[in-house]
Amino acid sequence: MKLTLCIVILCSLTIMGCFSTPPHRSSSLSYNKSDEFKKLQIRRVLLLPFEYNVDREAVIDEVTEAFSVELRKIGSFEVIVPTGNKATIIPEHEIWSKGSVNINTLVTLKKKYDVDAIIFGNITNYRPYEPMLLGVKVGMISTDTGSVVWSADGVFDSNENEVAELVKQYFESTHQKSALYGWKLILLSMRRYSQFVANQITETLQY
Repeated sequence: MKLTLCIVILCSLTIMGCFSTPPHRSSSLSYNKSDEFKKLQIRRVLLLPFEYNVDREAVIDEVTEAFSVELRKIGSFEVIVPTGNKATIIPEHEIWSKGSVNINTLVTLKKKYDVDAIIFGNITNYRPYEPMLLGVKVGMISTDTGSVVWSADGVFDSNENEVAELVKQYFESTHQKSALYGWKLILLSMRRYSQFVANQITETLQY
């Protein structure tokens, strides 16, 4: 399932067209929004737990929570996150089946959570020590059509000057400049770094 999800996301991104690189963003971050996305009226979004090829629930929780916080900051829709045991949540919320959207699951989730879209993702790179590294692939599915309407793929390596500059900009816009350690505070905690990455990726929803 995890390998299939990763492959499907890549295929979806290719089918949906060439990537666009947002201005003043990392060149390692690519995203795409379909014409359907621009017409969608999104009130509620279901954020599924991210998948990771290593069985580390704490990592999944960390990244999923970061995206939950950043998606809520957008303020244009309500974000719903399933609660409970991950061992049962993930199989019950399996949105992909044999390389395509699982229609039965899509219909079930739409009815259960009353959502207009579902966001799913896969953690592709994870290094929780300096220099920190986090890679994520993420997509949004319309519950009306089953189409992937938004997708993004980013790998943020804090050892790269471009990423370090983005961390500085993020810090200056979200933290007090007098904070101990300054912008490097973000690089001392994977939780904070996950928040930074989630911020960079979810902002593409607003372009």
